[in-house]
Amino acid sequence: MKTSFKILFPFVIYVISSFTAYAQTGRFYTTDGGLSSSLINHFFQDSKGFMWTATEYGLNSFDGLRFANYWHVSGDSTSIKNNYVRTLFEDSRQNLLIGCIDGLMRYDRETNTFSEIPMIRAGKQVFPHVTQMQELHNGEIWMTTTGQGMFRLDEQRKQAVSVDELLRQSNYNFQSCFYEDSYYNLWIGTYGNGLICYMPATKEVRVFKYPTLNDNNIAAIIEDKQGNLFVGTQKRGLSCYNRKKNTFTPVPYVGNGALSVYCMALVDGQLLVGTDGQGLKLYNPVKKQLEDYTINTAPIDFSEGKIHTILEDKDKNLWLGLFQKGIVLIPKQSNPFEYYGSKSTYYNPIGQGCVMSIFQDSNQHLWIGADNEGIYELDAEGGCLRHYQPGSSSHSVANTIMCIYEDSEKNLWLGSYTRGIAKLNRKTGVCDYSLPVDNEKILSITEDKQKNLYIGTLGSGFYQYNLQTGSLKHYESAKDETGDLKRNELVNDWINYIFCDSEGFIWLGHYKGVSCFNPLTGSFINYRQVNTLISGCVGYAIQEDYSGNIWAGTTDGLYCFNKKTEELKRFTTADGLSNNVICGLCEDSRHDIWLSTYMGISKYDVKNNRFVNYYSGDGLQGNEFTHGAFYKDKKGKIYFGGINGVTYFSPESIGSVSKETNVWVTDFYVFNHPIHKNSLSGGEPVIDTSVQDANQFRLSYKDNTFSIVFSTLQYNNPEQISYQYKVDELGSQWLSTEPGVNRVTYNNLPPGQYTFQVRALNYGNYSETRTVKILIAPPWYQTWWAYCVYITLAGLLVLGIVNYILSRMRHRREIMKREHAEQLNEAKLQFFINISHEIRTPMTLIINPLEKLLADKRDGELHKTYLMIYRNAQRILRLINQLMDVRKLDKGQMFMKFRETDMVGFIADLMQTFEYMARKKNIRFVFKHEMPQLKVWIDLNNFDKVLMNILSNAFKYTPDGGEVQVSLSTGRDITRRDALRDYFEIVITDSGIGIDRNKIERIFERFYQIDNDVTKSNFGTGIGLHLSRSLVQLHHGIIFAENREDAPGSRFIIRIPLGSAHLRTDELETVDADTVMFHTVDKPVLAKLEEELMMEEEEPQTGTKAKTRLRILVVEDEIEIKAYLKSELSDEYKVETCNNGKEAYDLILRDIPDLVISDVMMPEMDGLALCRKIKQNTNVNHVPIILLTARSKPEDTLEGMETGADAYMVKPFNTELLKRTIANLIANRRLLRNKFSGAQQQEDKIEKITMKSGDEILMGKIMKVVNEHLDDPTLNVEMLASEVGLSRVHVHRKLKELTNLSTRDFIKNIRLQQAATLLAQDHKLTVSEIAYATGYTNLSHFSSSFREKYGMSPKEYMNQHR
Repeated sequence: MKTSFKILFPFVIYVISSFTAYAQTGRFYTTDGGLSSSLINHFFQDSKGFMWTATEYGLNSFDGLRFANYWHVSGDSTSIKNNYVRTLFEDSRQNLLIGCIDGLMRYDRETNTFSEIPMIRAGKQVFPHVTQMQELHNGEIWMTTTGQGMFRLDEQRKQAVSVDELLRQSNYNFQSCFYEDSYYNLWIGTYGNGLICYMPATKEVRVFKYPTLNDNNIAAIIEDKQGNLFVGTQKRGLSCYNRKKNTFTPVPYVGNGALSVYCMALVDGQLLVGTDGQGLKLYNPVKKQLEDYTINTAPIDFSEGKIHTILEDKDKNLWLGLFQKGIVLIPKQSNPFEYYGSKSTYYNPIGQGCVMSIFQDSNQHLWIGADNEGIYELDAEGGCLRHYQPGSSSHSVANTIMCIYEDSEKNLWLGSYTRGIAKLNRKTGVCDYSLPVDNEKILSITEDKQKNLYIGTLGSGFYQYNLQTGSLKHYESAKDETGDLKRNELVNDWINYIFCDSEGFIWLGHYKGVSCFNPLTGSFINYRQVNTLISGCVGYAIQEDYSGNIWAGTTDGLYCFNKKTEELKRFTTADGLSNNVICGLCEDSRHDIWLSTYMGISKYDVKNNRFVNYYSGDGLQGNEFTHGAFYKDKKGKIYFGGINGVTYFSPESIGSVSKETNVWVTDFYVFNHPIHKNSLSGGEPVIDTSVQDANQFRLSYKDNTFSIVFSTLQYNNPEQISYQYKVDELGSQWLSTEPGVNRVTYNNLPPGQYTFQVRALNYGNYSETRTVKILIAPPWYQTWWAYCVYITLAGLLVLGIVNYILSRMRHRREIMKREHAEQLNEAKLQFFINISHEIRTPMTLIINPLEKLLADKRDGELHKTYLMIYRNAQRILRLINQLMDVRKLDKGQMFMKFRETDMVGFIADLMQTFEYMARKKNIRFVFKHEMPQLKVWIDLNNFDKVLMNILSNAFKYTPDGGEVQVSLSTGRDITRRDALRDYFEIVITDSGIGIDRNKIERIFERFYQIDNDVTKSNFGTGIGLHLSRSLVQLHHGIIFAENREDAPGSRFIIRIPLGSAHLRTDELETVDADTVMFHTVDKPVLAKLEEELMMEEEEPQTGTKAKTRLRILVVEDEIEIKAYLKSELSDEYKVETCNNGKEAYDLILRDIPDLVISDVMMPEMDGLALCRKIKQNTNVNHVPIILLTARSKPEDTLEGMETGADAYMVKPFNTELLKRTIANLIANRRLLRNKFSGAQQQEDKIEKITMKSGDEILMGKIMKVVNEHLDDPTLNVEMLASEVGLSRVHVHRKLKELTNLSTRDFIKNIRLQQAATLLAQDHKLTVSEIAYATGYTNLSHFSSSFREKYGMSPKEYMNQHR
């Protein structure tokens, strides 16, 4: 198991080469910066660009900013075998091999693990110290070891096998190094046994030892590009091989003593030699000698260092491994930045202080003021001419010179931080402080064209000193700090910089921004009508470009002011600037603006509108510069002073590096845990390859916080590289890291696919974009199939909610409907009760005299009338009593009084009431019971009402010839624990129409009536069954209804508990011994009277002969009304009766009556339907119809008249009015009946009729057209209208008015009448021929239409008339 330890370097140390012209700033990496050990053995750069360092305590991988450390972990076979790592090598297959002190390992980049490669010698595995590895020209990997000789790696890279058989002549096992030269010869260096040369072509082995060689201990072997082979020894320096003479020649060293060579490398075509304690040497091919390789800006002096490894990387950077010190990196310099300062090891002309000011005088001498060190004078070549040191004398140079200026009269002025302004005598070094400037801190000095010297102070504004007149003016602010930009005055006294532009305006950089002063007018308001052009920042530097634009460096970025347009532009780090604090600025010959900042130097490319940044790694004195310390000399060279010295350069020689840069994703962390090939997230692998090669990372929803580390793997200046990155799904804008920062972290991202893109920005150029996908898998409850389930459940939920809302709305409507119905019932009941009280008194006066009349000797016909009146009076009284009982129930005032009663006798007596009805309708009325007597407890005054209501319904809905059966039995329900465990049961069964299954549960509701053809004719109050259920419940019983399964009809079941144990004491009635168990006065009398009437009706009677032959049909389902109408009309007319509309219509088609009287509400076919069918049939539509009904509303009357009724009379009706109406209708119809009948048969008769009115003329035309086209199936209203010359609507309306038929029915009726005539008269024609002759093309249609009109088929009609 490897251990990864990465540290961001907190500091950078610089190494500078020996060439004083250029500042080569290097870096020094130690264990403080993340290196595992300073005991460095070997460097190697792999094919990806990572730098690997082998040490005596662990292996290191470096990406330019962070070290990853790998150590041996006990018990972990995937960690390195041993912490002592001697050598590294990567073959052409990109296998990274690690040679340890006890064997060979291979690094798996995908899993970031190590595996051992067995080393086999003489058939056994050995564990030698691997000293060097190299790939030969044929692709074979060879390696040297100490103690076990040389090995060769097999083709599969699975094991390394000894090559002893090839080197038997010189079996020296302790080998230090080897090298394959350009002739493919192998040179093998040993410890103490000289040098071995193996020639594969001839398999010859040569051995070179002392004295042929300087030393038998060989440390390194290398061949230069010229083919010279060099051998380095541990004690006797370097030797060069002479191939012709097959001898070695020592290479002299210009220094003292013998060299201890440890390693060698070719760097930029030059041979560098690392020694063990004598530093780095350079081979001079011209002089053929070794020389000291000095680096002027090295961070440490390694002239006596132990250089154990040397490497030139892909970018030509030099890496030195200093044993017991660390790593020195000397970047390859592409830009010639020059340097004066404290970091120069061998030559420093300006001391150690921070550079505060720079100026070049008219003698081309450079003056540099250093902090606390006075001032230095340098010649044109950089040599120090003189150092004006500060002293205690009143005429000595001040400690810190903040500004230097040479006026037009060649006077050199010095502005100091502690002693004010002085004029320096360059010959004597004496300073003259006589100018009376009342401030000791002078930060800037400049001169205008009028020889006015401007002196900026820190706290006292500025002074204007005329060199010719000696006049001195002082400009200060009002010191009230109002911030009024419109006030014409100096806004701030702390002046950092003063600049005079080409127009003579004085520009002031101070602690409140940048202001402009006009010396001619003395005005501070010159542009934009303000005294501070740039505010809210500190002004440090001001310059004017070739176009006259003013550039100002501030603490808030770079500003450019166009004096002509007064346009002000601002540039910050967001625009690519390295830092917002601008210390100095200069314009070069290409009109680009160079800036020194707190973070390196920036060049603003005006033409391309971009910034190119340079940092300490590019050869600068450092990244931090000081404000005010900048200067451009007459040759265009720019000087910037900083904390470590002066960086100077010619802008034309500084180019923007545009070499190709690639970005690699070097590491991926999930919650700060590194990810590799074997890493799992949510049980699934995160990647299938190495992090560097991976294009997609798969994470579970729990691992949604991750970090991505990226790098260009460029080492010369990694801290200057900034990166731009974005995740497309989170935003399209590129985000930037700070320079040197190469890690970004995303926290708590929701599941989804993310596209991460990163690119590097270096010297203003963008690299290629590296793109990786990050797929965060959703939890199971956020997967697509889960969403399908959610949608389904949501749909079901919505459906359920909708159904619930609808059901609630229905329930609410039902409640409202029920409440409304209850209110209506209550109102209806209250109304009935109110009128009941009013009716009971007159009903008493009706019933009592009728009973007396019925009891007296009576006339037969008069007796029947009395009995009818008596029966209906009892019906009204019973209804009134039911209403009163329901009211008592609602009020809780109905109290039961139970007595023991014989239920067999009770039912038998009650059945006598319905004997007359049963005989009248020929209904079989039976009572079945197994026991002769059954004692039960009931309330005699109320239980009979239950049976009366049920039996009344049974007889009402049972047709003639049916059956009503009452059965009595006892039973036991063992499932019940209440009084109904033992019960007696009364079942009333009828053979009527039954009850609708969907409505059977509601028949016991108050005022509920089943709306069907039967009940329309027998409507009542709807309280009988409700009262029955209430009374049964008061008897502690139950009642329910069901339809018969064996036959049509229904069955009502009543169950009442047996015994009296369930009754309360107050419910029991005390009965005397003489009390009759069951007896009523009115019911036996009525039954007896009805029986006598039935006997009289059965006797043969001579009928009354009608006065006329006119026939009247009475259609009524109420027997007594039907009988009454028949008796009243029989004197004048022949009266026939029917019970419903269907029966009446069939009779009318067979035998047409003269008039029809019909009830409206009847079973099967009501009166309105009967009227409508009669009026649509032209054979019978002339028959007058009187509708007789109890429906008295105006809309009911209107509906009846619209169906074609001739009269509409409301019950109760006046008999004389009815008779008069009948007489009038018959008389009127006699004149119109059959006026046009037979016209279609005898056309000549129609033509002979004299028609006088317009309607008669129109009818004649219509009849003629119909007769002419009778056989044409296409005859319709359009053809008819066209023939008679009228519109379709006009013809239709006229026919409707004259015949009460539509045009279609009119034509159909004439066709059928003609067909009937042909069927009756012409016996030669078949039915089909007659159908076609009358315009029918479909025989089935003809038959059905004919049957509808004549009540029989055409064949039957033909047979009847033959």
